[in-house]
Amino acid sequence: MSQDASLTLENTLGPVRLGGTAFIAVLAGHVFVDTLATLVPSTLGLLEVRVGMTAQQSAWLLGLGSLCSGLSQPICALICDRRNTRLLGIIGVALGGLGICSLGLASNATTLALIYALGMIGIGMFHPVGATTIGHLRSHKRNSAMSLFFVAGMVGGASGAYMWPRVLVLPLGFRYLSLALVPALGLLVVLQRSFAQLTPNGHSSTGMPVVRASRDKWAMVGLLYFATCLKFCVNMALVYLFVRWTQATVSAEHVHWSAAQVARFAAPWVGDLNAAMLLGMALGGFAAGLLVRMGREKWPLVCVPILFAPVIALFPHAPVGLGYVLATLAGIGFASMIPITIALSQRLLPHRANLASSLMMGGAWAVATLGPVCAELGVQRWGLSFTFLLTACTLAVSGLVCAPLPNRAARG
Repeated sequence: MSQDASLTLENTLGPVRLGGTAFIAVLAGHVFVDTLATLVPSTLGLLEVRVGMTAQQSAWLLGLGSLCSGLSQPICALICDRRNTRLLGIIGVALGGLGICSLGLASNATTLALIYALGMIGIGMFHPVGATTIGHLRSHKRNSAMSLFFVAGMVGGASGAYMWPRVLVLPLGFRYLSLALVPALGLLVVLQRSFAQLTPNGHSSTGMPVVRASRDKWAMVGLLYFATCLKFCVNMALVYLFVRWTQATVSAEHVHWSAAQVARFAAPWVGDLNAAMLLGMALGGFAAGLLVRMGREKWPLVCVPILFAPVIALFPHAPVGLGYVLATLAGIGFASMIPITIALSQRLLPHRANLASSLMMGGAWAVATLGPVCAELGVQRWGLSFTFLLTACTLAVSGLVCAPLPNRAARG
């Protein structure tokens, strides 16, 4: 092979290898930050006892996590779009690891909320950068690539939901949290090196600026955003309802147990339900990436939430063992179309890819603050069963919201 041919081959394969390294690094980052993100939701009962929180404070704590993660994403996205940088994603991993790994230091509800807010801000900062980088690296297969990104987060979330309750019930469980800083440091190095080799998000691989979007496309993104807000409210409402449902079940079987005993016994159960829901989210997102073709997103967006809504309504009436199956199906129902929504939004707003990603993740998560708060209010006023029914109706409405979308929202 001639020297010119060797140089040509090296120049061609070099960006592919670098892009592959960045792709894997971003997926690993999503696994890591979402493992951290599920700590508080899956151990809420333990934290209530540890710092003396009320049920209302617990609901607001869950909402605070969604709010901080949600608001940090569009702010981070606007900065990244304007400055054409991925640095804030790396900073987010650092803040997320530092905040969540320090939760064991909290001795009261206020300190716990402040530390948790710091960690969730960092976790939120990573998401738009990660999602946009994945779309940038696999623009020709954006739906399937975004599904892999989504599945990576669900794998991390399910792992955390299963692991954290079992770790934190140990006598020194909260001290073990600091060990998670070790993989965080390694991940920071890999992300920094891989991001430094990539081209900016705001330009194509040929260096040409992308075409700006029309008002109609902004309107479509608005519909997608509203539907995603409803889906994430369902998600966070279920996280809270799982805690109350398991504790009510345990209390009914062990009427003489204290609140601390009930919380310790129910915590792994809550974690398993969250893990089952996250498994459904991963399976649904992966399947959607394979089955939903680019330009044909409308009817899956409309039909899937409506078809799966009854699963949530049936939850409080099901036997305990069936609860895991229903939690998995619920995850499929509200989450399977989220990666498709992110990919579609990026195509609709190519010149604001970070912002489009953040709206469908963090922007919606900020609104999801209402999920656990409304669920707690519903439980207090109407009971668990009716609150599950209202949550199911919310999921169905999220599908109906997408009905005005054109049959081919975006072909590019």
